Amino acid sequence: MCFTEDLKFGNSYEKKALEYLEYSNVEFSKGCFKPYDFIIDGKTKYEVKSDRLGYKTGNLAIEYYCGNSPSGISTTKADYWLYFVIYPDKCDCYKFTIDELKELIKDCRKVKGGDGWRSHMKLLPIYKCEKYLIKINK
Repeated sequence: MCFTEDLKFGNSYEKKALEYLEYSNVEFSKGCFKPYDFIIDGKTKYEVKSDRLGYKTGNLAIEYYCGNSPSGISTTKADYWLYFVIYPDKCDCYKFTIDELKELIKDCRKVKGGDGWRSHMKLLPIYKCEKYLIKINK
């Protein structure tokens, strides 16, 4: 997939994330490189990631650096990080506070990939995330 297709795919999961949350109103951030994806009820900020390979690798890939700059978990201004693992027949959604996620990835294996192999990520094993799995809130 190219960047615009990936962006469109990711945006669809930003909207899907709302099925997992309680809220009165939502405001989506605009642009490509934003500090969070949306804000709920004017106060709680969320970052949403969608992963089509996590179910095969058994890991959540958490970007922290891209090119020559900090990115992802290193630069987010979100309060929560929602991470979708997409299976052929379903998806799972994990919800972390940013502090929880930073602590979980502290000692995880580092890899490069994505975005022309410019992204630096930590691989968080899915089995360590069971308590963060959330269900649709309807």
